[in-house]
Amino acid sequence: MKQITKSGEAEIIVKKSRFIGEAHCVHTEEEAAALVAETRKRYYDARHVCYAYSIGNGVPRMKFSDDGEPKGTAGKPILDVVEGSEITDILVIVTRYFGGILLGTGGLVRAYSEAASEAVKAAETGTLVRCVKRNIDIAYPEFDKVRFMLESKGISDFETEYGSGIRIVAYIPEEIDSEVIRELTDITRGSAETEELLRESVIKKIV
Repeated sequence: MKQITKSGEAEIIVKKSRFIGEAHCVHTEEEAAALVAETRKRYYDARHVCYAYSIGNGVPRMKFSDDGEPKGTAGKPILDVVEGSEITDILVIVTRYFGGILLGTGGLVRAYSEAASEAVKAAETGTLVRCVKRNIDIAYPEFDKVRFMLESKGISDFETEYGSGIRIVAYIPEEIDSEVIRELTDITRGSAETEELLRESVIKKIV
């Protein structure tokens, strides 16, 4: 599953009505409610602040709000975008400034859908990957070879600590962990030492 790593925002104008879409990563319903409240405060003079969210995997917790728009014309279209995005832990808010021209139910559905879609497109996303966090202790002369090997496998966001030797702290995808350890042993002729710290799902940025 994907998650948002950087919020997205987009704005569209439809018959003088201004629709401002925002897409955020949220992990709890309380966090979603707080962001909606903050948006209402920021756009205090807007006519409507509509939203939808989906939180969790498997059977996600979902909610949407039309916030005074005709039933089914705002919150549900936003939720449809949320569900179609294949992004977990996502909140999409669309704020409307009324332009004085009625859009009709079909026009509202299209406008809220478009604003939500554009906000999701504007967000940066990453994919959740089950990883092994490891300490890798090597001698200084081995660093370039080890770094090249890790980067060749897409592991480039590691940390380094310098002392009598070099300690690399890296998140290695579970599916290639054994392969990485084997190649690490080969290129350092068995001198590298590794320690597994934990296993968890982390977000890897999609390039």
